[in-house]
Amino acid sequence: MIYLGAADSVVAAGAARNSCDLYSSRYLGWVDNGRGNLDVDAVEKAAALADADGRQPLIFLRGGVRPVAQERADVLGVALLNYRERDRALDGRSRIGREIIANGLAK
Repeated sequence: MIYLGAADSVVAAGAARNSCDLYSSRYLGWVDNGRGNLDVDAVEKAAALADADGRQPLIFLRGGVRPVAQERADVLGVALLNYRERDRALDGRSRIGREIIANGLAK
């Protein structure tokens, strides 16, 4: 998140770990290290928690995304960002994710 422009990002600790993996003043982030495809449940959970908190949800993943999860992410405004450890690249996997890759995170 820092790389994308959210300079105040921190790794969640303590009770905050129950809600997200990292956060900043404007964003909540989750990291999905699974090798499989991201399912819709993760997208809906992130959207619900972020909506209740008033921040933008971001999900960083290294696997694929099920089509229904990508569709829900677009509808719910969840940024899906696919990362590749080998070359440290990020790709947007949802509409908001692609916007963030192109423009960075709003300050």
